[in-house]
Amino acid sequence: MKAKEIILLILIIVVGILFHQIYTGEIDVYFDFDDDAILFSNEFDFEDYQEFEPPFPSLIRVVNSHGNIDILGTDEEKMTVTLRKKIWRRKDDAAKEIADQLKMEVEREANRWVISTNRHEFKKKNFRTNFVISIPSGTDVEVISSYGTVDVAYVRNADITNRHGEIIAEDISGELRLDNSYRDVEVNNVESDLYLESHNSHVYVGAVKGKAHVVHRYGKVQLDNISKDVTIEGSHSEIYGEKLTGPVEVESSYKKITLLKVGPTKIIGHNCTIEVEGADGYLDIQNSYGKVWVVNLQGDLVIDGKNLAVKGETIVGEKISIKSSYRDIELSEFSGRTTITHSHGKVILVPYPLTHPLEVKGNYATIELSWPLGKKYPFEAQVKNGKIEWGLAEEISIHEEDHTRTLKAFLQETEVPSIFLYTSYRTIWVKE
Repeated sequence: MKAKEIILLILIIVVGILFHQIYTGEIDVYFDFDDDAILFSNEFDFEDYQEFEPPFPSLIRVVNSHGNIDILGTDEEKMTVTLRKKIWRRKDDAAKEIADQLKMEVEREANRWVISTNRHEFKKKNFRTNFVISIPSGTDVEVISSYGTVDVAYVRNADITNRHGEIIAEDISGELRLDNSYRDVEVNNVESDLYLESHNSHVYVGAVKGKAHVVHRYGKVQLDNISKDVTIEGSHSEIYGEKLTGPVEVESSYKKITLLKVGPTKIIGHNCTIEVEGADGYLDIQNSYGKVWVVNLQGDLVIDGKNLAVKGETIVGEKISIKSSYRDIELSEFSGRTTITHSHGKVILVPYPLTHPLEVKGNYATIELSWPLGKKYPFEAQVKNGKIEWGLAEEISIHEEDHTRTLKAFLQETEVPSIFLYTSYRTIWVKE
């Protein structure tokens, strides 16, 4: 291979890696072609101000593609709009000429006002427009932006779109809808429902009294203190949730999912590490090629996966069902009707005194059972082409036929739950 061909091959590989990192959010890049270069220019600031008296419409719409937008609801029956113009030119007279032509526009309709600028009239721009707006707190707000930070507080309903900018929304007395990318989102104190769509970003949501629905990819989602339904549709999204007391549904891939102090929960993961602590209600988990750790669950547990490591501590419910393969399953301090199906790994069980039957069906799986303290339970263990190691002092019966060994004990105990263990080509251990 010639030197030029090697260099071309390396270039193709580098471009491919760079494109992949940009697409997945490892590198945060966007291009704003609407602004020309501002090299060799000076920055000049100008300001316009308008004040409006009632009557006001129910909706204020703000359109500002390049610049920040601050909207604050107040108790005053008036509306103020400040337009701050940041202009880059070599000389002040050229900047002032642009500032005089760049104006605030207010289009008044019956049910809404539209606040914007005449930016579209300029061929050469090199300027940014920042709005600072105060409105009566009972007003609805709609914001459309592209580059800049949008900060909205103390309004009624809010609908905010900011394609390449940060969004901050606080103290919203109604519903909140957000759509952004490539910059962070922060939400605090929403009295009604929240719908949020974002990607390549870090999202924080706190204190939502209605339902919360988040659609996200590439980044992190953090939710705290939400009292009603929570739905997170994630892809390559790290998810952290705490004090989510209503029903929770979470889906993500390739990143960690952590939930603390949650209500009834369903999780769908793909190659995820999943940690749940302090759940009250059922917990249903589907995952593959990852890990699941459950601590302090008051409710039923269902885990369905493959190549999945499972560890559970202090689980009390009516039903525990776990299916996995190739990674170990460890359960301690648990009670409920327990059914475990596993292959090519190890199952380690340290149960509470039984309240329901315990059953393990393994294939090429080692099973280790620490006998529940205080009682005798009807017990049967079967192993094909393997061994059974009985570590209790009580007498047992052993039968072997067609390469299958069967051990039975305490069959006279008919008033208590039973234990059944089966595996093949491995060992069943029963310990005190």
